[in-house]
Amino acid sequence: MLEGGDGDCVALEFVRFVLRQNPNATDFVSRYDALTRAASARAFNDLGYRELAELGVSFSLSATGHLEEMIRQATTQDPT
Repeated sequence: MLEGGDGDCVALEFVRFVLRQNPNATDFVSRYDALTRAASARAFNDLGYRELAELGVSFSLSATGHLEEMIRQATTQDPT
């Protein structure tokens, strides 16, 4: 779920939001921690784990490759 739908845009915006709030998070572990903290606190548009999972953001260890790809896209693509 990396391209194509409104949920994809919201998911990437969530990742961008968290990375902007945590500029010192430069490796995957620190970014993962920042993303999970934001999900737990519902810091982005009141979206928690369940809502983010429905949008394609999974924090499952088996989905780390997908999350890494989302981070890559969020940091390399222009949001406009």
